[in-house]
Formats: sequence, C-alpha cells, structure tokens
Amino acid sequence: MPRRTSYVDGTPCWIDHVGVDPTGAKDFYAALFGWEFRPEGGRGYHLVLLGGEIVGGLGPSPAGPRFGSAWTVYLAAKDLDAAGRRAELHGAHVVVAGVPAGGNGRLSLAVDPLGAAFGLWQGAHDEGVVVVDEAGALTGAALHTPRPGESGDFYREVCGARPETEEAADARWVPRFGVADTGTFEVLARAAGARVLAPGLLSDPWGAVFGVTDGLGTA
Repeated sequence: MPRRTSYVDGTPCWIDHVGVDPTGAKDFYAALFGWEFRPEGGRGYHLVLLGGEIVGGLGPSPAGPRFGSAWTVYLAAKDLDAAGRRAELHGAHVVVAGVPAGGNGRLSLAVDPLGAAFGLWQGAHDEGVVVVDEAGALTGAALHTPRPGESGDFYREVCGARPETEEAADARWVPRFGVADTGTFEVLARAAGARVLAPGLLSDPWGAVFGVTDGLGTA
C-alpha cells in the first residue's frame, strides 16, 4: 500500500463525507470500495479504513437534513491559524476556525469566494490520510469552479499552491478514488443508487459528488 505521513501546504490531505444518512453512506461506500469504519470521537463520526489503514472520515451532518450530504476536501496547513487568516483576508467565509479533531490535529472549515466549501487541516501526527493512490483510496482532488484563474489565485495566496482545477458551473471540491476500471465501477455504482454525471464523475444517492481514477488495483 502506498503510504503518506506528510503533505506540502495546500495539498489535499484529508477528506470526509458528512451527510443525512451516515448508515446508508457506509453501506454504499463499503460495497463499492471495501471500506470499513471505526468510531472516532463520538457524535457518530467514523474513521474510514481500507485494509486497516485510514483513508478518510464519515459522519452525520451537524446541521441536520437542511445541510444535505457532501464530501469535504481538506488542504494541508502546517500553520492553521495563519492560513485561516489569509483565507478571510482574501474573501473566504470561515465557518469553523481552529477546532480540535480529537488527538489527531486541528481543522478549520471555510467557503471560498466563489462558493466552494473546503477545509484546512493541521495534523498532530500523520498529516492526513495514510494510504493513497490505490483502489479504494484517495488519488487526488480537483476544484470545480466557474473561474479557474480566480480560484487558483485565491488558493495560492492562502496555501502557497495552486489547486488542480476544472471549469464547471458549480464551485465545489471533488475527491477522486482509485478503481480498476471506470466503466465497470459506474455500472456497480448505478446499481447501488449513484448517478453518473460525466465519465469518472458520480453523485452518490444523497447528492455527494466524487470522482474515480481507473487503472488501480481490483476495486
């Protein structure tokens, strides 16, 4: 398994799925990716495990059904407070600032100037997800945005790095997971209730959008 324990500032380093039906989401993603789940910190939040290694998180929406369901992508920030101040200075709305994430680190949640929600993560030990770039694990994340140049400038100022961007009508971060074959995966995902929005881009039964990268392993 490819392992990572450190991330350069601005790199997508953590993901979690927060939504209205955590039990259903666990069943959906377990069937597709072979994920297992371990309770962490109470309030229904679970670490997502692949082969016993951490690949993300999943839990209920703190705002209830009105929030809906979504994947959040967190960017590495070795100085979380400074990154949060820069985000506000450059037009973001910081929703949650510098809260502890159990003993694993600290996080902030924000909405960028074009409306994409994102997180900032400062790890206390491992700096994010440990297993990457294999079937069922994170292979990257792209920022969908109507104005890629403007969005790239914002994240460069906040984190020191430009994100991977894709031009799209709606602004949002989209995590990607490894699969063996995109076509085969999409057939299985549809059968489980997902919608295919574009080749390699899907929405789960609760509306959370994610992508897949093929040619990896057997998932």
